[in-house]
Amino acid sequence: MTPRTKKTKDPLKLVRSAIFALNRKKWVKACRKFEVALIDEEVQQNARVWANYGIALTNLKLYSEAQKAFTKAVSLEKTNPELWVKKGLTEFRLENYSEAKNSFEQAMRRDNKDLEIPILLSRTLRKQDNHKKAIKVLEAALKKFPQSHQIPIELAIVLSKQNEDKKAEQVLKKAIQNANHPDAGLLLAQTLLDDKEFKQAILIYEELLSRFPRSPHVQYGLGVSYHADNEWQKALDAYQRALPLFRPEKPPQNLFVNMARVLKNLNRKKEAIESLYQAKKYGKTTIEILLLLTELFLEENRPDRAKRALEDAMRLDKYNPVIPFYLGRTLLQMKDSKQAKENFKRTLELDPEFHESKLQLALLAIQEKDFRTAFKLADEVATADPNHIPGNQLAAKLAYDLQHYRRTIELLKPIVMKDPENRLGDLELLLNSWLLLSQPEKATSFLNKLLGEYKDLKDKLHSRSFFNQFL
Repeated sequence: MTPRTKKTKDPLKLVRSAIFALNRKKWVKACRKFEVALIDEEVQQNARVWANYGIALTNLKLYSEAQKAFTKAVSLEKTNPELWVKKGLTEFRLENYSEAKNSFEQAMRRDNKDLEIPILLSRTLRKQDNHKKAIKVLEAALKKFPQSHQIPIELAIVLSKQNEDKKAEQVLKKAIQNANHPDAGLLLAQTLLDDKEFKQAILIYEELLSRFPRSPHVQYGLGVSYHADNEWQKALDAYQRALPLFRPEKPPQNLFVNMARVLKNLNRKKEAIESLYQAKKYGKTTIEILLLLTELFLEENRPDRAKRALEDAMRLDKYNPVIPFYLGRTLLQMKDSKQAKENFKRTLELDPEFHESKLQLALLAIQEKDFRTAFKLADEVATADPNHIPGNQLAAKLAYDLQHYRRTIELLKPIVMKDPENRLGDLELLLNSWLLLSQPEKATSFLNKLLGEYKDLKDKLHSRSFFNQFL
């Protein structure tokens, strides 16, 4: 913006008016008044006026003009670190990292007590790919501010970017002991959760809890860790302890959703449903909430309520393939196989790889005694995902019934090898397929190999008379 040439009789009054507009976030109005005021030579020597003008320009995203204003401000008041910081932030936005670095260094020379300045300097150095110096700046700052929770987080991020994960972990662990805020520990625990190191995350949250027992985020994080580790009751206890700690702050909606999931796993379905209705009060109704409600209503044999939840979900996202899948399951409970089938087909139109719908269609084909179609569908699932146990089992059973014994063997052999003690039915079908192919030696050899690896298997086999011929 170019200063206007119009003269004013009272520039100081204009400055006060501009500051008033600035405080009310009337950025354009503030700029115009500062521009007119700055025609006056006396006002031009006032660093604070230039700085406030720069703030107004920054809020209008006129960063080049703002940089000029802050540059003028520091030229008039070189010892003011706040002005150097404002200048540096504008230069950072303009990606003038070399100039921003100089500004933040000037600010640090004039103020060694503001921990934000070394953080800003380190971010600028990172933008220049000078990670080693960024680390040195933050390490020096951490010695000066050992109780800071922000500096350890910044340092850990830089170290992680340099593949120094162990050092980053050490920094955050030390911060748990020294910092007066749990943020550094929360970052470490979240990193462990992301890496699926659930028990380590639990230990970090418990340590944080001993220092910050009133932190709702620590209690909530502990619940998430127990939840991820399938410790349902401990997760529920942690979630319930977190809930009152969020007051008067609004608790996160997902806390109620997580509580519902844990209650579902504890077979406390009515309480889980109540928790989801609570979740709806603390934010917008989401697809996740509606689908979880649907699951619970289906488990409670309430297809009418499930259908209502799905109708709401359809209004949010009519192209979501999960919705017609659940609607198909709901219609099965309502004894409407024909409409259920149409919905499973609709799911596959939206997502051809939706395996669960293929299996449901396979089961409906079995009811209609169309075993070849059923096998085709189940076999497609097994071929696409060899780790899909229900798909492999159904395809193997149908292959056996259709006398495709070799396919039964292909499907069941890897499943049984992984867990024979809990797959006795599959093992029987597998061995019988070899017998029907007149290959008893393969059946015997396979079973002997399993008996050699699983010492308790022999005792379990005695429970089924079929296996006696091999023992």
